[in-house]
Amino acid sequence: MSSLDRLRVLLGEPVVWGWARPRLWTAAERYLGVGLPSDYKAFLDLYGPGSIDGYLWLSRPLEGDAAELDGLWSLEDWRRARLSGPDLYPYPFHPDPGGLISWGSDEDGSRYYFLAVEPDPDEWRIVVSSECNSGFETAGTFCDFLVRCFDRIDRPPFMPRRWPFPDARYHSDA
Repeated sequence: MSSLDRLRVLLGEPVVWGWARPRLWTAAERYLGVGLPSDYKAFLDLYGPGSIDGYLWLSRPLEGDAAELDGLWSLEDWRRARLSGPDLYPYPFHPDPGGLISWGSDEDGSRYYFLAVEPDPDEWRIVVSSECNSGFETAGTFCDFLVRCFDRIDRPPFMPRRWPFPDARYHSDA
C-alpha cells in the first residue's frame, strides 16, 4: 500500500474533494523554478488546502496569481535573516541553491519544508524548524513523513506526542 493510500485509510475520504488543478501546479512550479514532489501534489489534489486536526496546516495555490504564489512560497525575509545570523539558519532558503521550500506550518509555530537539494523533487528530504530554532531533518517523501507522524516514528522530537489523534481527520479550507 502506498503512503498516500495509507493516509486515505488514516484520514478517511475527503469531505470536500481537493480536485486536481494542473494549471495551478504549473504556475507554482514556474514561480519556484523547480518541480514539486509528486505525492505532495497528489495529496493536496485529493484533500485540498486545510489541516490535519487543526494542527498541521497545508496549503496550495487556488488562483495561481503572483500575489498568491508570493504569499505561499516567498522566503525572502528568511533569506535576509540568514545573512545577518547564519548560525541561526543552517539551511539556505529558496531560491538559493539547495534552499528550503515551505509546504506547511503547525499550531505551535513550527515550519515544514522540502530541502530542494536533489535534482528529482521526489527525493527531497523533509526539514521541520520549531519556533525555538530546534531543527529536524528526515528522508522520505511528503506522504511517507505524514505516515511516520501517525506511526510516531522518525518525526520531530518537539512535535506533541498526542498528535495526530487516532481518529484524525483532514479539515478542508474549501
